[in-house]
Amino acid sequence: MRLRQRLLTGLVTLLPLLVTLYFLGWVYAYSGGYIQAFLRFLGLEVPQAYRPALPFVGLLLAAAFIYLVGALAEHYLGRRLIVSLERSLLLLPIVRDIYKAVQQIAHTLFGQKEVKFSRAAVIEYPRRGLYTLCFVVQPVEGRLPPLPEGYTAVLVPTSPVPASGVVILVPSEEVIPLEISVEDALKYVVSAGFLLPEKPSKAFSALQQNPTPPA
Repeated sequence: MRLRQRLLTGLVTLLPLLVTLYFLGWVYAYSGGYIQAFLRFLGLEVPQAYRPALPFVGLLLAAAFIYLVGALAEHYLGRRLIVSLERSLLLLPIVRDIYKAVQQIAHTLFGQKEVKFSRAAVIEYPRRGLYTLCFVVQPVEGRLPPLPEGYTAVLVPTSPVPASGVVILVPSEEVIPLEISVEDALKYVVSAGFLLPEKPSKAFSALQQNPTPPA
């Protein structure tokens, strides 16, 4: 078990690096040709002595493009433009599933959470004796009448896109907090349960020692 977990941890650690290196290698290998084709389209020709530097120019242009997109996304008009583009992509049946999955994974890996959860927890769901990881959203506190006080809104995520889960109102005393970070819980969900935290939480230990009797 520990061997598999360490192998998966190493894979997740190396995967972003390998993908980044692959992307940089792809940009380095092909950007020179694209730049030359673009300059030829404008009627310009690059001297032979400067052609070896074109891939480095391509890397700089790619970095500048990524930076400009990030700067654009921080402003109101830029966000509106990106939201419009996202809405267009979400209209395409297959493309929207791929886009949403990649978007959620990117938010999880790079730490830019769209939703702030107070903590990770487990609840007995969908029936007694089965436990499901969830994220605590907020206590209801009587704001959904006629539902009485003492209920908490939790999000039960789905893999690999946690945000596509379902919100459930659970009695607050039935929410079992986990002693792991929200980030670790998100990695657990995105990896479909393969990436568990190094140390088991006390909540899970308590569940193993005191299992719920069958109904």
